[in-house]
Amino acid sequence: MEPTIEHRKYRRHHVNFQGVYSASSVQVREAIVLDLSLGGCRVASTTPMPPDTTIQLQIRPQQVAPIYISSAIVRWASGYAFGVQFSELLEHESKALTRLLWSLPASGRDSSSNPHSEG
Repeated sequence: MEPTIEHRKYRRHHVNFQGVYSASSVQVREAIVLDLSLGGCRVASTTPMPPDTTIQLQIRPQQVAPIYISSAIVRWASGYAFGVQFSELLEHESKALTRLLWSLPASGRDSSSNPHSEG
């Protein structure tokens, strides 16, 4: 069996931010936002979401204004975690997300930002 190769467009940053999300079938639910990138994130919640569900997501990092993603598509789900791809992000929200990701300490970024780490 060949190793799995990830083909991600954006670098993931390991974070642990509060968030909330909703969908047409789900009222607002609290969540934890993990593995954040410019293109999407992993979300953990007590309400599982099936793939292909469109959600709205608000990321609430500490000491920074919330970032609102008006449309994100669930691409995979495993237990109470699911991965979303941002499909609609207003320009000012995209800029705020970019600033947030660049403000993270090196330990908040994945190993690809450290040339000395294995991976």
